[in-house]
Amino acid sequence: MHFMDYSRQNLVLGKNNLSKKTAAIIGLGAIGSNSANLLARAGLNLILIDKDAVESSNINSQNIYTKKDLNKPKASVLAEYLKKISKNIKHHNLNLKSNNISIIKSDLVLDCTDNMETKFLLNDYCKRNSIPLLHSAAIKTIGTIFVVNKGPCLRCIYKNITMLEDCNSAGILNTTASLIASIQCSEALKILTNKKYEKALLRINLANNEITKIKINKNCPLCTKTRMTRMEPNLIIKKCKDKGGYSVRQEPLKNLSLNKIKKYFKVLIETPIVLVIKGKYEIIVHNYGELIFKNTKEKDIKEIEKISQKIYKHG
Repeated sequence: MHFMDYSRQNLVLGKNNLSKKTAAIIGLGAIGSNSANLLARAGLNLILIDKDAVESSNINSQNIYTKKDLNKPKASVLAEYLKKISKNIKHHNLNLKSNNISIIKSDLVLDCTDNMETKFLLNDYCKRNSIPLLHSAAIKTIGTIFVVNKGPCLRCIYKNITMLEDCNSAGILNTTASLIASIQCSEALKILTNKKYEKALLRINLANNEITKIKINKNCPLCTKTRMTRMEPNLIIKKCKDKGGYSVRQEPLKNLSLNKIKKYFKVLIETPIVLVIKGKYEIIVHNYGELIFKNTKEKDIKEIEKISQKIYKHG
């Protein structure tokens, strides 16, 4: 497309071949949609991936979407919008899993997701295939950026996760998302044009305009050993917005043997796919690996973690 004039951009980036580079953006919410808009206008080819549809709560912070897009797939809506700028846009309306992750193969991957399972999936794939990964996250007024490339990875940062707030329950300012997207894209352009990029974990709080740089060292099996070894499982505990209590998932997620688990707990309800067990708390155990601790509060987190580890050990 010949109407795009990159002369002013090239005064900053110098001679480059961005038109031949492809970035995959996973998660097209507040950060991802902003990043996609910026990188399309910078001349990159894009692969857009998201499983969700546009909701009314998205419109405040996800500035590409409007009321007419409600209930439409985000990837489709965003691709249609960006094709007015560039024809080199591909999109997938799907949930990224280990059996389809090869679709992200590109020169660079942007992690704009809101869950740790997918973040670790991206992290491991990109490390194995030597693809730079730009990790981003934002909650309320706080945003985080970290480049996973030849140095440490997300597993060096996030260990033994016991509780993670997500923006669905905690909220986010649209200014936070826009700022983090801009920084993420700046780092992406640096990498693709062989310029020096930020190697520290960057944390920004717009509440007081504080910027913190944290040095991360290689300290996980994926980074310190030549071959990929089995990762120690992390527990991801989140407050249930609509179920009351807390949900627990083990990463990497695995199926559970309900027959084995029921030997160690009092069973209230038993079905082929779900157990409801009773100890200190009433717990719903799904055979695909998720646990729901009913009527629990933040003060119970340590006990939830302890019981979850026992369930996963026996399951």
